[in-house]
Amino acid sequence: MHIVIAGAGEIGGQIAKALHTVHDIVVIDREAETREKLAQLDVQVLVGSATDVEVLREAKVDMADVFVAATNWDEVNLLACMLAKGLGARETLCFVGKASYMDILNDPRAIEILGTRIDKVLWPQRSLAKEIVEVIQVPGAVDAEVVAGGRLHFVEYRVQEGGPYAQKEIALLDWPEGVFLAGVLREERFIASTDFDFKTLVLEPEDRLFFMTTHPGFDAIQACFASKRSRGVRRVMVVGGGNVGYMTAKELLTRRLEVTIIDHNSERCAWLAENLPGAWVLEGDGTNLELLESEGLDRTDVLVAVTENDEKNLLVSLIAKQQGVPKVITRVNRTENRRLFEHVGIDIPMTPRQAAVREVLDWLLPDNIDHLALIEDRVELMELELPPDFRSRPLSRLELPQGAVAVALERERRVFLPEPNLSANPGDKILILSAREVTDAVLAKVS
Repeated sequence: MHIVIAGAGEIGGQIAKALHTVHDIVVIDREAETREKLAQLDVQVLVGSATDVEVLREAKVDMADVFVAATNWDEVNLLACMLAKGLGARETLCFVGKASYMDILNDPRAIEILGTRIDKVLWPQRSLAKEIVEVIQVPGAVDAEVVAGGRLHFVEYRVQEGGPYAQKEIALLDWPEGVFLAGVLREERFIASTDFDFKTLVLEPEDRLFFMTTHPGFDAIQACFASKRSRGVRRVMVVGGGNVGYMTAKELLTRRLEVTIIDHNSERCAWLAENLPGAWVLEGDGTNLELLESEGLDRTDVLVAVTENDEKNLLVSLIAKQQGVPKVITRVNRTENRRLFEHVGIDIPMTPRQAAVREVLDWLLPDNIDHLALIEDRVELMELELPPDFRSRPLSRLELPQGAVAVALERERRVFLPEPNLSANPGDKILILSAREVTDAVLAKVS
């Protein structure tokens, strides 16, 4: 496919990185340094404005299968999409950061005026808020997804220093029924449960464990990892009352949790108080220890730091960790800061960019393939529907590359975890967990 990406920032750069090996990519950016920044990728870089018709023509937008507007300015993205569509781009994807634009673009009257000039609007902040709420609901988990139409759970846990699984050999661990250990992420390397060295692996602190579970298995695995204090989430403190904080708090209130939200802006606090009935809204500095202590930080089950300032989020999170809050979820606005947050012990650093990249990948994939999760830009969970000409064989004989494993099979309304006698047949849906670098090989083997 010929894909034109406007903007080489956090989102645009990640999309180019994810797609450049299998698609013809052109990146448009105003900064001349972009060429050096993307030098390791097989992409063409044009320096200029995404709203300049001549630049768009040079990028061959008229031949583009997809145009992705991912600059840091909503207005530029909107105009660029309309120009690209007018020049002949087949599909346009537009990133926005303001809730007001989402309201306008979802209004049927606006759609009638614009026609199909913008095929899909993406709002990373909304995706991030949704992921935060999902993680809050699973005690002890670093990440969680509901898949297969709600019939399976994909959940990620971290091995804790001094915890029950640190320094234990995987082969000696016995997991509950309805639980499948799919693999381990150790620093940069994903080790699938089918890899030759998996069974002899000795778990180390900070290893990430990935499980696929049934509903009963999900309850059982939570009991294995949740501390006594974290088993029942009742009180959540949200620092940062922007879009992400507001959407997170609103969803948590619908789940009957006690929510305190703190923001430094008095006008925003007044708006939050009016639009979040049931939440305790405070005006103040979320890094003020006296304020946090007076509002019961020591009794808080989860703290969510989602301001637009990474340094403030980091400080708030470190205070919460020091005060013994069981789960701390932290927004990371700049991807390069994620490793730093992990290094200093932040439980769950999350970035809206990951969710945004996943949405674009979903849009571009064939109809029989869905991206279900993207973990730290290193591991993917995919669902593939086996074609009519697929030759039936045991699930264990799919001949996937090292670093990939089939974690579940869906047949009509039934789901199955891997077992020796389970066969894969045409029309079945296979869930596969794989390292990013072998994804293309997986698709070639199965699809």
